[in-house]
Amino acid sequence: MKIITFEGIEGVGKSTQIQLLNNYLNEKGYKTEILREPGSTATGEQIREILLNTPIDLSSESELLLMFAARAQLIKEKLLDSDKDIVLFDRFYDASVAYQGYGRGLSLEAIFNLIELTNCPIPNITFLLDIDVEEGFRRKSNDLKDRIESAGNDFFERVRNGYIEISKKNKERVKVLDATIKIEELHNEIINITNKIL
Repeated sequence: MKIITFEGIEGVGKSTQIQLLNNYLNEKGYKTEILREPGSTATGEQIREILLNTPIDLSSESELLLMFAARAQLIKEKLLDSDKDIVLFDRFYDASVAYQGYGRGLSLEAIFNLIELTNCPIPNITFLLDIDVEEGFRRKSNDLKDRIESAGNDFFERVRNGYIEISKKNKERVKVLDATIKIEELHNEIINITNKIL
């Protein structure tokens, strides 16, 4: 089984590109599954509701641990005995490094320890769709903001910079792509990179 993850701040078009790649892989005969974080299990979806829609002022530490609780359940239920050829993730553990580490200022060492504790598999490819923070939110201007999306532009600048740092430290795995180009052009770039691991 191969794992392909999609990362980026709000408004980069992850969902669109994941669906396009999934359609392409299915046409090629591959068995696939799309998973989102947090979510994709009964437990994960309940945690997602707490994380994104709770009126409670969650601490950054609570946010981080809830993310990993959902992730641990996802790994147990969806990855360990998966019969899929390829699993596509709408965010995975890099998101915790970027959002809770660089964004919230929590210990990166603690986050890496949680990645190890929950036995997170290393993705074969991570597509980091990059966009300016203000442009990302312009794309989502008609959407109702969830709890994390309401954290402000300064927070998302730190998250974006965090993602860039992650890409520099994982050059073989993390492919940084310009999310402002046309959808079809971006899809073709993603296909060309994906084909190298198929």
